[in-house]
Amino acid sequence: MKRLSFYVLSLLAVILFTACNDKADSVYSVSMITNNRSVDGSDVVFSQGLSRVELNYTNMTIQITNDFKSTLGQRSITTPAMKLTPVGVAVYHFKTEANQAIGGSDLLDGYIDTNTGVTWFSLYNADQKVFSTSQLKYIYVNTKVTNPENGKTFDNQKSAYTFAFDATGEKCAMLISNFAPNTSGSVQATEVLFKDLKVTPTIYGYIISAEKAEPEYSSFDNITDLNFVLDNQCLVINGTFKYNKHNFEVTGSLLPSGESTPVD
Repeated sequence: MKRLSFYVLSLLAVILFTACNDKADSVYSVSMITNNRSVDGSDVVFSQGLSRVELNYTNMTIQITNDFKSTLGQRSITTPAMKLTPVGVAVYHFKTEANQAIGGSDLLDGYIDTNTGVTWFSLYNADQKVFSTSQLKYIYVNTKVTNPENGKTFDNQKSAYTFAFDATGEKCAMLISNFAPNTSGSVQATEVLFKDLKVTPTIYGYIISAEKAEPEYSSFDNITDLNFVLDNQCLVINGTFKYNKHNFEVTGSLLPSGESTPVD
């Protein structure tokens, strides 16, 4: 159990912000791992980097520096200070205005959820779109558990799903928090970790799959037939898997319902 807790802490360290109050009390500089997909028609280029985010709580602004690969080559951007607009409990929207275009033509639009540490933003111009996220944590989900032997079902809103991609965008770890493995609804593990799941970047998000995955540092059984679709540029999650003769169906969103707009 100690090994699991240490690994989970390490995993969360790359998902959530690491903050440094290196200026005034109201200004924080934070760093996070960023997963980027550059989309040009049917072409997708994945890259992972370390972004720098500056939050000014006096002016309520956010500024982002991000490095990524695009279909046009390696790029680095630094945004102007963008206004943080509350759109729900702990969730803020930000965007560049027309007179703040980055590099002459790029516009940026995004969200930050201070409840989970998740940050999502898109960069777009006439030629391509780039979608960037922190490591992804989905807490606004429902997990429907079904026992096909007796037809019993249970809807569980306690579980959450965190995906941490590797640097290649080909593999990821999945952490299930508050795992309820059957229709009783009883949480039997605070956290269960599965590594080396297959990741396929798409023009709409990612597909995460595994025929079988063994839990790390745990006495739980394997999960099988896992297939998650992170859709609508990762704002929506739909997934299925099997565990111990039970079927699991996961539906939900990256941000609280109604606090983000669909993306092409």
